[in-house]
Amino acid sequence: MFLRVVFVGAAAVAAVVLMGGPPVSAKVEVEVSEQDRQFLRQAHRGNLTEIAAGKVAQAKGEAEVVRSIGAILVTDHTRLDAALKQTARRLRVSLPSQPAPQEKAVLERVAALSGSAFDQAWIAAMIEGHRMALKLGEQELQAGTSPEVKELATSSAPVIQGHLDQLLKAQETIGTPRAVPAGDGGRAWSQAAKQWHGLGSWALAAGLVLLLAGALMWARPGPWRR
Repeated sequence: MFLRVVFVGAAAVAAVVLMGGPPVSAKVEVEVSEQDRQFLRQAHRGNLTEIAAGKVAQAKGEAEVVRSIGAILVTDHTRLDAALKQTARRLRVSLPSQPAPQEKAVLERVAALSGSAFDQAWIAAMIEGHRMALKLGEQELQAGTSPEVKELATSSAPVIQGHLDQLLKAQETIGTPRAVPAGDGGRAWSQAAKQWHGLGSWALAAGLVLLLAGALMWARPGPWRR
């Protein structure tokens, strides 16, 4: 009798397994939307960028506040990315291995500077990057479907906002960059603009002189007036 009960129970379990819902992997595929995947990939790239930027700030920052914030970025974004990668593995979402090309290009341009110019440009770039990260999280909370991915966006938001507050405060002390390096082309354009401005001023002055001379000639009696 006991064996018969065990056999029936085993058969029932087998039937549930064979005739039940889809396997766990298929269920994961359904729960993770394209929005969730894009958030994980873009947030991961952002973390990689912030970690690299933090290391550059520690090496090249002139102001102590820049080096200090750089160290915080490395620590916090390493921790945030560890949690993100764990979630991505669990949901079977592949992640890129490098920052986005445009973010990498901005960091390279900033890293080419030195002194206070580096500090100002670095802070400005990090402010923009953290603002974009916050918008990315807001988009996930509005359009995402995975509870796990949305939890990542929720938990990372206060950390990113804290970084942004520190960067904005540092910018008040250090100042904003005067200009973005433009190379020879930008310098040539600036010089041409100054020359054009000078020529325009001379042309305006000459025109006023001619207009005044014409008025005086018209006011004086002469053969051209009857």
